[in-house]
Order: sequence, then C-alpha cells, then structure tokens
Amino acid sequence: MNYEPRVVKLEVTVDTLKEELTLLRGKVDERFNEMHAEQLQLRRDFEKLIYWVAGLTLTNLAAIIGWILKAAGVF
Repeated sequence: MNYEPRVVKLEVTVDTLKEELTLLRGKVDERFNEMHAEQLQLRRDFEKLIYWVAGLTLTNLAAIIGWILKAAGVF
C-alpha cells in the first residue's frame, strides 16, 4: 500500500491545526489582557468607593460628636 498521500494529508492537517492553535492562543491572550485591564479598573473603582465611605463615616462621626458636645453645653 502507498501511504504517502495519507501522510501528506495528515501533515497538512497538523499544520492547519497548529496555525489554528496559534490563533486561538492569541485570542485567549488578548481576552486575558482585556480582563486584566477590567479587573484593575474595578479595583480602582472599589478603592474610590472605600475612600468615599470612609470619608462620609468620619464626617458623620464628627457631626455626631459636635451635636453631642453642643447638647452638653460645651459650645
């Protein structure tokens, strides 16, 4: 039997699959980079939210202490 055509066909198939795998790896890397950028942006937004909440908490605490001192007659 002559296996040469089958071997050539398999080699072409393997080469095609290697090219497709390379393209898929590129797409996966691209999507990973996009997701990483989104994650960093979410982290920045979350940190801003934490700072806002902390600032508002301290402001409310200062206001409450002021009202207590005013009610106690200190001011």
